[in-house]
Amino acid sequence: MTRVWDVPVHDSTRVRDARVAAEDAAALAGLDGPRTADAALVATELATNLLKHARGGQLLVEPVAAPGARSEALMVQIVAVDHGPGMSDVPAALGDGFSTAGSLGAGLGTCRRLSDDFDLHSVPGRGT
Repeated sequence: MTRVWDVPVHDSTRVRDARVAAEDAAALAGLDGPRTADAALVATELATNLLKHARGGQLLVEPVAAPGARSEALMVQIVAVDHGPGMSDVPAALGDGFSTAGSLGAGLGTCRRLSDDFDLHSVPGRGT
């Protein structure tokens, strides 16, 4: 049976829930300690961004079959969805040091580096 963690992120208390969901999904997927930590950091960064830039959204976490791997090999898929202002310059947002909120601007770049596969779709005025 597939397990999906659906974490509504509308206040700071849910950032912890996002991290725990990623850790639990990593355990189900059989990931080792460093990869579990990577998944937890990605979930934390994405949940924080949902609050900081979109006033909330949804984080979905799920262990899924790894493409091209043996059938029992799993990875953790993390999807963040919001209906916030969107991003006008996605390539800039993925670069380290770019921030519209006065932060270090390393979050999305870190997520991309820690992920085996990373994609971002954003439409200004509609969300990310």
